[in-house]
Amino acid sequence: MKVLFVCTGNMCRSPAAEKLLRHLGGPKFESRSRGTAAQAYTNMPGEVIEFLIQAGVKDLKHTPTLVMEQDVDWADVVLPMEEYHFDIVAERFPQSMRKMHLFLDFCTGSEGKGQRDPMGQGAAVFNQVLGEIKAAIEMLVNKK
Repeated sequence: MKVLFVCTGNMCRSPAAEKLLRHLGGPKFESRSRGTAAQAYTNMPGEVIEFLIQAGVKDLKHTPTLVMEQDVDWADVVLPMEEYHFDIVAERFPQSMRKMHLFLDFCTGSEGKGQRDPMGQGAAVFNQVLGEIKAAIEMLVNKK
């Protein structure tokens, strides 16, 4: 399954989900992450890098990238982190609608719950959000 994760800056939530799925999902998954307002000169925050290291992720290289049509077309499923991202992707790429779901809805079965953004908040919030993302990825990997 080819999974595209989308957030705003593509430097925290979506790359964490991408890298965790690559690490935990094995060969049945391929993953990419993109942002609705990504800027290539930004970096993943240290809290994200540290969390990923502790989770056993080895590949930490990442350059924030804007979501493009070829990404949406590549994916079997598109998983925006929040309703806001869902709306942007749907407007820019209407063909995404048939395969798009909110991240937490798709992974955990919750209804309409967006994955909050930890940017600009403390380490405790980062760890909580990243823990939620990891738990959701584990649920996705274990779906039959």
